Parts: sequence; structure tokens; C-alpha cells
Amino acid sequence: MAAMPEPSRWFVIVNPVSGGGRARRRWPRLAAALERRGIAHESAMTTSAGHAAELARQAVSCGYRRLMAVGGDGSFNELVNGLFAKRDVSLDELLVSVAPLGTGNDWAQAMQVPDDPDELAAAMARGLRRNVDLGIAEAADTPGGGTRRLAFHNVAGAGLDAEVLRHAPRAGPRALAYLVGLARALVRYRAPRFELTADGQSWSGRYWIALAAIGPYCGGGMRLAPGALPDDGYLDLVTIEPLPIVAAISRVPRLFSGRLARDPAVRVLRCRSLTIRSDAPCGVEIDGQPFGTTPVRIGLLPGALSVLDCRRSTK
Repeated sequence: MAAMPEPSRWFVIVNPVSGGGRARRRWPRLAAALERRGIAHESAMTTSAGHAAELARQAVSCGYRRLMAVGGDGSFNELVNGLFAKRDVSLDELLVSVAPLGTGNDWAQAMQVPDDPDELAAAMARGLRRNVDLGIAEAADTPGGGTRRLAFHNVAGAGLDAEVLRHAPRAGPRALAYLVGLARALVRYRAPRFELTADGQSWSGRYWIALAAIGPYCGGGMRLAPGALPDDGYLDLVTIEPLPIVAAISRVPRLFSGRLARDPAVRVLRCRSLTIRSDAPCGVEIDGQPFGTTPVRIGLLPGALSVLDCRRSTK
């Protein structure tokens, strides 16, 4: 890493296995576009899970204040958590983005981040900022007896979505892998009884899923929380009551159209904080990555993350 880089210099973290190798194959095209635009940058390849977080921390220690992940939601989540853990530098001093070349690019889709190298380079040259919300998930760390705390930029959920991750194929398009995982999980999955507390309001019920969304997309383009906005200062809590398998399969098209939110089995509630408990521990995921089991506490830091504004219109 270059010592004391210029404030406009980017540090780019490339996950070579993201998107089945698509990030590695297409990174040279983006690098060439950055060169054409005269955008100074340095890059590094990750070599293992968690390496992006380490590289992000090192980059900030060296003076970088603009960082990009080349990959999907998982790669960007690692970058964000590396910065979130870097307590000596405030998040509002940094500008971050993602080149959406991973398996899942749900947050980038909501943020209108282009996958075209020249369009993304143009946005980086403009350097416009947008402040968006950042979620915080806290769960009991059973082996250590303490609490595990991680940030998330898109979604955090408990129940069926975490089970789907266990059954989903690792290769192939994200949406297709999610649907395969969903079909496999539904055969045996039994909805736990959740105890939910959102902004002081408590209730219980059997649900397939209890998911807190910052953005509208998850699972490779599914619009499970179509009304969620990344910068409105709220989480959209989505719960889905158990359905017969045939009824569930018939609703799959509504996942992508956003119409599932109007289904009688679905409830959407806006909140700022949330606690999820269940009668038996069930899996939790954040940004498509496993995150222990319930109980989990979820909070929100409104406008805490300063990201590259790639919107075509900012009126």
C-alpha cells in the first residue's frame, strides 16, 4: 500500500472468487476504465474469508479514505465491517462503494450502482456522496460467552432465510441458487415461535421468517421489502406466516415483483430497533452470510455510511 495517499486515491479490494470468478475476470476492465478517467487507485486481492475486512482496516491505517469492494454483498459487508471495527477513524470521514460483480448484488441494485466499468468510473470521477443507513446485529457468542456484533448494509434475518443459505448451491446465479435452497429447505422446515420486540412493541407468533431490511432486495433480486429505502432512517421488519408448500411455491413470482408484501400471510412494520427471540434457537443471517442463532438484537445507525452516489438523477 502506498504511504499517505492523496485523499482522492481509491483502495480497491477484489474478491477473485466472487460471482464464480466474475469479479476476477472483469476487474481488469474496470481498472482500465479507472486509468482512462485518471482515477488514482491501488488494488489488492483477497485470499480467504474475512480478508477484505483486514485489508480495509490496513488501508485506512495507511491513510486511504476511499474504498471499494469488487464483488457482491458478502464482499461489501466485509469491507464495511472492517471500517466499522476501525474505531480511530470515523465512518463519516470515508467514502465507500462496491463494483457489483458478485453472486448477490442486491444492495448495489437498490443504490443504482452500474456494473458497466465506464459508467462506474464516471461515478467515481464525480465523487458524489450519499449518506445511507447502517444496521447493527448483536447475537450471543456461545463459545466465548460474550456478544458478537457486526454491521450490515442490506438485510438481517432469522428463520427460513438462514436455512435457505445452508441448502443453496454455491455455484450459479444467486436467484436460482436461492430458489433451489428454498425448495430444499421447505421440505423439512418447521416455523419456530418467534417473540419479537420492535421499538418497544412486543408480540409472538409462528413465522417462517423475521427479516429486518434496509434495502428492498435480497436473495438475488427478490423484492421482499419493496418499500424499504436505504436512507429513510428505518428498518422494514418483514414476517411471513407458514404456508402449505404448494401455496408457497405459487407465490414465488410475487417475490420478484414486490407483490408478496401485500399477501395476507406477510406483515411489514417499520421500526428503528428490533429483538428476535425464538422458542428454539434458529439461524440468523446478515447480508447473506451466516451469523449465529437467535436471540439477536438489531439496531440502526441512520445515515452512518457515506457511499458513492451513482444515481442517474439526484433531484
